[in-house]
Amino acid sequence: MRRWIVAAAATLLIITGTTSSARGAALAGSSTTAVSLSTTASAYGQVVTATAAVSTVPGPPQGDVVFSVDGLATKANLGASGTATVVLPAAMVGEHAVSATFVPQFPEVQQGSTSSTQSWTVARVRTRLQVRVIGKGARIPTSVQVKGAGEYGSLPTGRVTLEVDRARSADSARTGLRLNSAGVALVDLGRLHKGRYRLVVTYAGDTQHLPERRVTRFRVQQR
Repeated sequence: MRRWIVAAAATLLIITGTTSSARGAALAGSSTTAVSLSTTASAYGQVVTATAAVSTVPGPPQGDVVFSVDGLATKANLGASGTATVVLPAAMVGEHAVSATFVPQFPEVQQGSTSSTQSWTVARVRTRLQVRVIGKGARIPTSVQVKGAGEYGSLPTGRVTLEVDRARSADSARTGLRLNSAGVALVDLGRLHKGRYRLVVTYAGDTQHLPERRVTRFRVQQR
């Protein structure tokens, strides 16, 4: 009999505790969360921020906001104004889903909530080419240094092609080389004849960077 009484008391305690917790959750005030982006269409490497706005009854909201980009979470402290802002992590070209979830500091007082999903589109970025001709003497080798960079500082990969034509001559040369990990390619043209030259540098592009073409002219002198 004593064991039965103890077991019944324990069961009653568990039921009472569960009921109390459920009642506390039911009494917690509601909240709403909205998320907005500084831009919903950006280029690869461009900085994009996300801002969450949280409202609660009662207010003000207290807690954190967890931002999610394709499931990758970033936590931010909620400010006194009920907002939180983060710089979104770098994303590859394509469509991405962004949302924000309010995590209350006191769940017995305020309920959490999750925003609707915002779509973020990342496009290939414009590529800038810097072309430097080194040497330019008939008795010394001439080389060309090509440096590529995305508009927002990213490093392109892939192949560049150089076409060199000598003015008023049939002399022409074409060569190709891949950019290294620093976005640089160095091409040795050897010794060129005296005269004026037209150099066309073409970058083929990669999955994150757009193709680009640069034309420059230089003169080889007798030295």
